[in-house]
Amino acid sequence: MSGTGSAKSQAAPNEPVAFDLPAQALASAIEAYSVVSGWQVIYDASLAAGRRSASVNGRYAPAAALRMLLAGTGLVADFLAADGAMLVPDPAATPPAPLAPAPHIRDYYGRIQASLKRAFCADARIRAGGYRIAIGFWIGSQGAVTRVASLGSTGHDGADAAFDRAVRRLSIGQSPPAGFEQPVVILVTPDLLAQCNATSVQPARVAQ
Repeated sequence: MSGTGSAKSQAAPNEPVAFDLPAQALASAIEAYSVVSGWQVIYDASLAAGRRSASVNGRYAPAAALRMLLAGTGLVADFLAADGAMLVPDPAATPPAPLAPAPHIRDYYGRIQASLKRAFCADARIRAGGYRIAIGFWIGSQGAVTRVASLGSTGHDGADAAFDRAVRRLSIGQSPPAGFEQPVVILVTPDLLAQCNATSVQPARVAQ
């Protein structure tokens, strides 16, 4: 991504941002949204399959823009942090969507999100650049990542390898709960990485 990432990271997490996102395949819309907003969005890849986003044009707070983008998709944003969200089925959707994740599944997604951020911030190669990349991964019965699939590239082989290593070494600390769908897809943006210095995140012993 461009150097605008560090500038955004100095602003309030939900400060209005200019969006110009046409209706498109939901997966690509979420990636484009993350690029513009700097927000981290985590979701079960199967939820985006076959869905299309609504268009978002104008200046909106990232939380509001994400709600607009998801209009009509049958999904809603469950906000895990001031600058991050998890997508879940909308319980009010018609026809009814699958039930929203139980609290223990939502909590597990929260553990994943926090662990990923700590791990990325602990890696000097990742922390040094304003990178954007989408990564899918699977978590085994012992809580460790068993498989990683890069869904794009940062444009730098060294950075791609650093992200791959970090995710492969990730351990969530507990096995996935019953009903947890995989793979998990994470969108990393320059703004997320810029927060490593801004929030003084300490290196984790277990990398993501």
